[in-house]
Amino acid sequence: MRTIGCAVIGSLLILTGCMTTSGERSFNLISSEEESQIGAKIAKEVEQKEKVLNDPALQAYVQNVGQRVSAMAERRDVTYQFKVIDAPDTVNAFALPGGYMYVYTGLMKICDNEAELASVMAHEIAHVSSYHHGEALTRAYGVQLISSLLLGENSGQLARIASDFIGQTGMMYFSRQNEYEADAKGMDYLFRAGYRPEAMAAFMQKLANQEGQAGRGPMIKLFSTHPPSADRLARLNAQLQQYPADLREKNTDYAERYTKEAISRLK
Repeated sequence: MRTIGCAVIGSLLILTGCMTTSGERSFNLISSEEESQIGAKIAKEVEQKEKVLNDPALQAYVQNVGQRVSAMAERRDVTYQFKVIDAPDTVNAFALPGGYMYVYTGLMKICDNEAELASVMAHEIAHVSSYHHGEALTRAYGVQLISSLLLGENSGQLARIASDFIGQTGMMYFSRQNEYEADAKGMDYLFRAGYRPEAMAAFMQKLANQEGQAGRGPMIKLFSTHPPSADRLARLNAQLQQYPADLREKNTDYAERYTKEAISRLK
C-alpha cells in the first residue's frame, strides 16, 4: 500500500494528523516528497495558462530576492523556486505546494522598493514553510484524490487547482489562522533577511487603498478572498514593535536597487 504523509492509512479512526509549526494540530496526508510532486504538476499547468516573462535578468533578480528570504525559513525539505509572470495589469502572487512561487509584473509595478516585493514573497514562503498547502489539500480533497493526482490519473483536477491559484480562489484553501501565521512568520523572515519589516504593513495598506478604487487601477487578485483587514494590519503593526528600533533602522528597503533592477525593466 502506498504510504501518504504521516497518515496511518490502516485506520483513519486513529489518524492524529501532523503538528503545524504554529502548535495547532491539523490533518496533513501529504509527505514533503509528495507535496513537491503535486506542486511540480500544478506548476506545469500554471505555465501553460500564464505567460512566463522572457527576461532572464529580471527572472534572476526575483529569484535572488526569493532565495534571500527563503533562506530564513525553517522548512528545508523543499526547493523554493521563483518565476515572474508577464501580466502588467494584474496584481498577483502565489505559492504552490512544494515551494513553487509566481510573482506577476503587475504586482512588481506597484511596489515602491525591493522590501515591499520581498514582503509579499515572505508571506507566500511562510505558507510553504508552515505546511499550509499539505493541510489545505488534505482538507479539500482527501486521500483518494491526492493519490490520483500523484499517479497522474486526474489531469482535469490538476488544471482546476492551477486555475484556482491563478484566480486566487485557491486562497480559500487557507484558514484565517493560516493567514495570520503567514503574516507573522513572513514579517520575521523579512526582518532577519535584512529588509525593513515595515514594508509588509506598508504594502498591505497599499492593497487596501487600491481595493477601494475598484475599476480605476490594475486587477488586484492578491488576497482577493482574504482582503487586507484592520485586524491583520493591527497585528503586523504590533509585531513591528517587537523588533528593536536600532536594528530596524540598520535594515534597508533597497529602493534604488529595485528601481534599477526591476522598475526600469518593466516600463
